[in-house]
Amino acid sequence: MAQNQSQFGILEASIILSSVKNEDKVVDVRGNIVEVNLFENLYKPYVDSTIVLIDDFGLKNSLNIQGTERLKLVLGDAENPEEPVVVKYFFFSKINDTQKMNERAELLSISLVEEHVYIDAIKQFSKSYTDELENIITSIADNELGKTVVKSLFEPSVQGPRKIIVPYLSPLEAIQWLRDRATTRTGSPIFLSGSLYTNSLVMSSLDGLLREDVINDKLPLRYSSAISGVDADQDQLRPYYEIMSFKEVDAENSLALYENGAIGSFYASIDAGTGVLSGDHISIRDILDEFYTNKLISADTNQSVFDPSLEIDGKLSDEYNSLHIHQVVSSNTYNQFKSYHDETSLLGENNSLIESRLKAKNKIIRTFLKKNIIDIGMNGSLFFKGKISVGRKLRLLFLNSNVQGDLKDTNDQIDKRKSGDYIILATNHRLADEKHTTILRLTKLGELPKDFRV
Repeated sequence: MAQNQSQFGILEASIILSSVKNEDKVVDVRGNIVEVNLFENLYKPYVDSTIVLIDDFGLKNSLNIQGTERLKLVLGDAENPEEPVVVKYFFFSKINDTQKMNERAELLSISLVEEHVYIDAIKQFSKSYTDELENIITSIADNELGKTVVKSLFEPSVQGPRKIIVPYLSPLEAIQWLRDRATTRTGSPIFLSGSLYTNSLVMSSLDGLLREDVINDKLPLRYSSAISGVDADQDQLRPYYEIMSFKEVDAENSLALYENGAIGSFYASIDAGTGVLSGDHISIRDILDEFYTNKLISADTNQSVFDPSLEIDGKLSDEYNSLHIHQVVSSNTYNQFKSYHDETSLLGENNSLIESRLKAKNKIIRTFLKKNIIDIGMNGSLFFKGKISVGRKLRLLFLNSNVQGDLKDTNDQIDKRKSGDYIILATNHRLADEKHTTILRLTKLGELPKDFRV
């Protein structure tokens, strides 16, 4: 049997016209598709897309496109092009660009969004809830957007039951507002994201993502095919491990962390009801120590977020307050239930009650997640075959720049600073010219473990 040359298969691409009365009219445009781009993001509760297609059948004129049409898109991977891997319904968002190909045909670039984004643009609501923050998010997604929420690699929030009044927000605005308040015990954020491989929204937490093992421990992604130890069997797997492009994003931008108060800061709050003023110095060192204690970062890896030995005028850099933040809060607004802004009291050392300052920790953690960011480009076969979405961990290996090193020793060739275990923040799948290319945005908190395998 002849091997399929395409790296993907478009099994169905049908425009469903909503402007036709009584019944939907379906137009098959699979043969007109020139390019498909699909976007996932750990911070976005939806998937969006762009397509480029040839309009030689009167899409804009004869079919009276209004911008509220839907597209059903079904995709397969290279090995099983007839088996659906991605099944998505999108709404037309806008026509980005139109180019004349000849007198009778045009090339259209169209932006697409999932259906619940359209619903969100129409709705605003105000409602009272009393529940855990993640349960309120699930309820809003279900009742206001018609989307189920599944929990994957998720550790519950510690804010406890809260009385929340949503003040006339759209559903997605309300969800993001609540999501930004919810944290785990370490202060780590909670995420709600869309996925190519399910129509549900996926709720995860940074703690859960960091605890998960890398999915490619036996075959790390490699930026250079020159790394020794690649045998013939591995060479056949090249599409599944070869990094074709690499770019650092705002590399080693430690100054921004200091300017944003993510290294050392003073957070103070005054209670509008009682007049009590409280405040604490919060250091990134303490947060990372807590990550190690809770085994979110392996004990045999070095954190790569900040330099713990840096001193300024004889004082460790994280002991300074590079930013002072003052907040006005209210407590006991709803008697037995905490409100949105109330802090959580957790048992600390010696079973003493401590103010957790989780809001401040959450902001710091979100900031340092943006430090070690890289973009890589790969053949997309690995991601469709494994249904790998945002939030998963990948191990990457890079060669160091020391050309004088021992070329026979594989470990001596590895750049242990740049290499490491990365979390996928965003993906861009580009399907065009029978090729499937995936651009990944990744972040990491620690370097390679000592027992890594090449």
